Amino acid sequence: MRSIHILIATHSPITAKFGAGQMAINLAEALRAQGHDVTLWSPYPMPNLTRWWQGIQSIQLMRSKLDAFIETQEPFDVIDCFPILITKRVAQSALVVARSVQPDILYIASNLINPQEKGLKKNILLPFSYLIALANILLLLQAWKRSNYILCLGSFELEWMNRWFPWWRSKLISYVNALSKTDQTVLANIRLHRKNYEYKGIRFLWIGRWTPHKGITELLEFIVKRAASHPQDTFTIAGCGANAEKDFASELIDSGRLKILSSFERSQLYFLLANHDVGLFTSKLEGWGLVLNEMLESGMPIFATLAGGVPDLESFFETLMPFPPPLQFIPNILKFSNSIEDYYRVCSWDSIAEQYTFQILTEIDLN
Repeated sequence: MRSIHILIATHSPITAKFGAGQMAINLAEALRAQGHDVTLWSPYPMPNLTRWWQGIQSIQLMRSKLDAFIETQEPFDVIDCFPILITKRVAQSALVVARSVQPDILYIASNLINPQEKGLKKNILLPFSYLIALANILLLLQAWKRSNYILCLGSFELEWMNRWFPWWRSKLISYVNALSKTDQTVLANIRLHRKNYEYKGIRFLWIGRWTPHKGITELLEFIVKRAASHPQDTFTIAGCGANAEKDFASELIDSGRLKILSSFERSQLYFLLANHDVGLFTSKLEGWGLVLNEMLESGMPIFATLAGGVPDLESFFETLMPFPPPLQFIPNILKFSNSIEDYYRVCSWDSIAEQYTFQILTEIDLN
């Protein structure tokens, strides 16, 4: 196959600190390793927009920035694009892939059901919230219509799109998520040095934003029950922002049994994984949940709700089990699934790029 000129346009800053940026970087590197000419684009830096309609302003600015960028470039063969950035100009410029990084419509619905604003402010802004949500959904539908392919993240989203948008089934394909080679190497070392477990109290770890669709109500309920029945156990909630602490009893925090890290650097992730025994994943909605890969590759068993990448990962890991854990659960041996090589053959960016090439770039070659 000849070298293809590809533009990967993301709405995120191009840094591993952000999930969408991390995915764009990893996909670009893997495609370049195949010999393709890949350009990464982001609209950042962006101006600070503080009004309530900043979401709409941001999207409009991102779209116009992308159009202007394309005008200055040699023609691309493929434009791999965050869906709402697909303008008419983008659609006319190349074969267009609308690549999903999260279930946007379901997230929009969740945010309407569980708005961040409360009280009077919520009632005042509610009509505007519905208008903004409708505008975003219309942009998504327009983008899917304009695209040549709709690349869904994981089998859950592919199934959902097939069910709700059957007229676009011929466009629907999917991909999985994976860690970078650097992360996989470091986590393999943590896994290989993880010792057999001797019960002295289980150290549970949960990582995520403190929002309703992450299943925080269910997490709270589990921690309260587990803390009461197993006084030796401890719990860490990390990357949750500033709002988690108020939902817990102060004595649980004051005793040191519950640690809350509102934020942490990427480099601290390895320490967290190496120094905890069991992972918790409670999401109701999730694009993928890369923390699943991180915990599993580090050798941790995970108790997870059926969301995000769970159905794509569970066949590889006997250590991926349904949430919540039974109250009498004690991990006898923290062992990694025997199918690790099978997992790496699927969940690596080299494999993802090969599948991407097979599904999308063959059409370029044929034309």
